[in-house]
Amino acid sequence: MELVNVKSLPALAKESPVLQSCVCFSLVVSAALRLLSDGHFTFVLTLSALLQCFGFWLLLHQIKANRSCTGVSTRMLEMFVLSLLFRLSSTLIMDGYLPVDRSGDHVYQAADIGSLLLCCQLLWCCLRTYSSTYEREYDTMEVWRCVPVACLLGAALHGNMNKSWFYDTTWTIGMHLDTIALLPQYWLFVKKGNFVGRVGNFVACIVGSRALAFLFWWTAHKGLKPRKKDGGGPNVAGYLVLASHGLQLLLSLDFVYHYARGWLQKGRVLQGSSYDV
Repeated sequence: MELVNVKSLPALAKESPVLQSCVCFSLVVSAALRLLSDGHFTFVLTLSALLQCFGFWLLLHQIKANRSCTGVSTRMLEMFVLSLLFRLSSTLIMDGYLPVDRSGDHVYQAADIGSLLLCCQLLWCCLRTYSSTYEREYDTMEVWRCVPVACLLGAALHGNMNKSWFYDTTWTIGMHLDTIALLPQYWLFVKKGNFVGRVGNFVACIVGSRALAFLFWWTAHKGLKPRKKDGGGPNVAGYLVLASHGLQLLLSLDFVYHYARGWLQKGRVLQGSSYDV
């Protein structure tokens, strides 16, 4: 009796590393939740950073396995690098926007540092190692035009959790850049008319990360309201943070729909193959 279909072995071989990675990630999260969360809700923010880092690792692993960066937007990666640099310039020095449990002492920042290093390595793979597979003709969105606007908006409207104009501004700029970071990738998907499964898995991790961050700020945005001793006033910064994270999810709805449909109908997302959207 044949227990395994021989024809399915190549697909299983491609899918297995992804599933193994998901299992390992789940174990890491479970350990961190048990040892570092202190049962506090703010661990959701750390989980968001960990899921983002996992997404970048998964993309890098699959690019190297396939020796191809087809379907990956380097402009997206550049925006993530810039966003992470701005955020880390605040969270590595100040603690105003960090989770209050023990995961905010080192794990949260380590996840962002890991994401930054992985982004840099991904850029190297796309522009150097596997540059012949990089699809420049599709990666054309001029997202850099939005950077000055994000910087001005962050400088003009920001919270006061760090009690420092500079560090509150850099964190807020990082948040705004994070909001638009995925746009070049979505643009590439639209121009091609299809997306590669391994890139879809990565984007799904990032969208999941943003959903967790939105969940956290939905609860915590009230903490950004100016205190009475500081003059009081409306919670402009809090609503701006909530709107920024909500916009990230709204911009991702079309991708989520096609990703879920492709996974349910064709079951090939985890196998790193391409399918039309």
